[in-house]
Parts: sequence; C-alpha cells; structure tokens
Amino acid sequence: MNGLTHSDFAPTFASVLVVDDDPDALLVLTGLLTALGAERVCPAGSAEEALSVLQRESFSAILCDYRLRGMTGVELLERLRTAGDMTPMLLLSGVPDERDVLRAARFAQVDFFPKPFRFDELRQSLARLATPLELRAAA
Repeated sequence: MNGLTHSDFAPTFASVLVVDDDPDALLVLTGLLTALGAERVCPAGSAEEALSVLQRESFSAILCDYRLRGMTGVELLERLRTAGDMTPMLLLSGVPDERDVLRAARFAQVDFFPKPFRFDELRQSLARLATPLELRAAA
C-alpha cells in the first residue's frame, strides 16, 4: 500500500476541511484522510459551503480542489486570508494556472499538490502544513 506502515497512520493533524464539488472525489478524499490519521474530517461540496462551515468551526488544515464551480480554490484562499483566516491550505491540482500559483504564493501556509498523488506524500504535506510555523522553525 504505497510503502506505508502502521505507524504512518498515527494522527498527525487534528481536523481537515475537504472542499471538492465532485461528490465522488469528496467521498474518497474524506475516507482517505480518515484512514491517513485525521481525527476529524468535514466535507464541503463547494467553496460557499466551506465558507459557511468556517464561520462555525476551525480546522488544522483545508484540503481544497483547485477547480471548483463558482469560485476557484485560489479565490477561496484569497477570501479566507482577506478575512484573517490563516488556516493552512493544500490545493489539489492536475495542472494549475501559473498566474493562480503566483497569486497563492503570496500567502503563508499554502501549497499546491499535484494530481495524481501518493497517499503517504499527501499525508506528509498535510502534516507539514498543519504544524504551526513556530514548531517547524524549531525542528
């Protein structure tokens, strides 16, 4: 299973908001994150739903598809950062638009993650993003 061992499944991030407008992808990602050690996974089927959820709850990280109907993942990121929400975000993308990558790069705690991806690499990237900056600097 991609070289994972049982210890690789220890929780490394407490909670993840998953944003994808494809119901099948949302179901798979939610199940995958639970299997990879997330203590709590909350699915959102659109950027608008994610914004609504984020008004009530906070998360260790946000895993968001880059291409969403109505609002891209980068536009969601910009809205969150403008509102002062600094939740780390991992944007999943097959082929991101270079301009959007540059727009997203202006913000702290955001990364693009390529599709297709390996499970262990996704888990490591989320764990890295969900670790507070001060703890990463001390490591």
